[in-house]
Amino acid sequence: MRVIHLLVGLLLLVGVVTGCGDGQRETTATDTASPSVGGTAIVALADEPDVLNSLIRTTAVAGTVLSLVQASLAEMGEDRQWHPMIAGSWQVAPDSLAITYHLRPWRWQDETPLTAADVQRSFELLRDPVIGSPRADHLRSVVSCVVLDSTTVRYTFAVPQPEPVQATAHSLLPAHRVRELDRAAVGSWPLNRDPLASGPFRLASWEPGRQLVLEPNPAFPLARPWLDRVVLRILPDETARILALEAGEVDMVADIPAATARRLANDDRIDLHGVDGRVFGFVMWNVRRPTLQEPSVRLALSLAMDRQRLVHDLLGGFGEPAASYLPPVLWNHHPTLEADPCRPDSARALLERAGWRDSDGDGVRDRDGVPMRLDVIYRGGDAQRDNGAALLRQNLRAVGVGCELRSLELGTALDFLREGRFDAFLGEFQANLYADPTPLVGSGATDRFNFGGYANARVDSLLAVALAETDRDRSRPTWHALQEELAADQPAAVLYYLRQVVAVNSRLRDVRPHMLGPMNNITEWWIAPADRRWATGQE
Repeated sequence: MRVIHLLVGLLLLVGVVTGCGDGQRETTATDTASPSVGGTAIVALADEPDVLNSLIRTTAVAGTVLSLVQASLAEMGEDRQWHPMIAGSWQVAPDSLAITYHLRPWRWQDETPLTAADVQRSFELLRDPVIGSPRADHLRSVVSCVVLDSTTVRYTFAVPQPEPVQATAHSLLPAHRVRELDRAAVGSWPLNRDPLASGPFRLASWEPGRQLVLEPNPAFPLARPWLDRVVLRILPDETARILALEAGEVDMVADIPAATARRLANDDRIDLHGVDGRVFGFVMWNVRRPTLQEPSVRLALSLAMDRQRLVHDLLGGFGEPAASYLPPVLWNHHPTLEADPCRPDSARALLERAGWRDSDGDGVRDRDGVPMRLDVIYRGGDAQRDNGAALLRQNLRAVGVGCELRSLELGTALDFLREGRFDAFLGEFQANLYADPTPLVGSGATDRFNFGGYANARVDSLLAVALAETDRDRSRPTWHALQEELAADQPAAVLYYLRQVVAVNSRLRDVRPHMLGPMNNITEWWIAPADRRWATGQE
């Protein structure tokens, strides 16, 4: 049986690990023990990107693709430290109120120089209320972004920053392509479908509903990827992805179900990697609904849920019950905060005290003539999600709460969330690299990912204090208090931390999935000449 490797480390979201050099790779034609240029890798995606515009993208898969075609000023390495990328160096002011970046020579895919003007314009667009970027809040501490010369840009902060590089990490767009575009029409910009590359790959083609094809970006100044081509094959159906992997039609599938992983462990053609990460499962409550406005009611619903069974039956043990929006891999996780236990009797007692009783004997609690029935939406498409939703319904019905499930396609589910057309949302979320849950729980984040309209003045205050503290050790008690407050006044029932299982065809060499994405070190992947299957144009 193949060993399941456990890789634990804090890295940039789907970060691209590249080596410095002259952009060239040496080819070895016959040595199968050493990397050589050539070959096509095919990676299965469960979803299609919404848009490839970092300003407005809302899906994780779009972020994954963009991380392969767009570079940033700095990148986080496997040592959990920031390293130069477009910026060759930087200096932090002694009072931590400013950071100055010095850009090295860099070009966009069309050979236009990438300069400080691109950095400044990207910052302005991310902060522009007309654009309404869901990532604008990350830059809330930045007062200004000023061009000092074509290769130097300085950010200033409202308060001292504990991690200035992290506080200024954002995507870059080509100023010469976006400067004259109508900001109000950002949803129809050409680069939504055709981004200009600054990273190791460029988008060669995008066939909607079928695949995206990436090729090495010839303008990328660092080491060229070994592969000639990466095909991102869109296969929404989980069974189809697994069958394609076993048939050798794709080389990588992430999020392998536990039962499938046990079977694949006996397949010598496939390597399995278990990755502890930042993904957690949760049920988000729409607290605008009168039924869900009381914290004691939301706590009762959380106590009705059997997290141990979810981890055992659905995740096959590849996870653990969760207590916080900040998973254990993050530095500010609360180590002693315990997940809510499954206590149906306590849940019933809390609901009784809140006035929710089954007055007509139909098995569903009611109050003032209103039955407690929840419309739960979730993204369908695989058995694990369907079974998880069924278990949730079973748990809620056991304490007298009616539960109607609605399985939706990803895009439709996002529309429902943005429009507030749900009582509860069963899903998964990837905590950000910055260990900051503001986009989910900040009262001002309803235009980002706080779809349930949660607002708690104490939470906002704790976030402000924690984020302003420059010393991690001094800020930890505040972060822990924040997580305790969110456990007492829950915007969501946090269910489990997921250990992702990634399956890789053994012909694909030097693949290192990690917690921030299975395509972590994609520029280092290679395929020996004898193992190459697809000629150019045959993908």
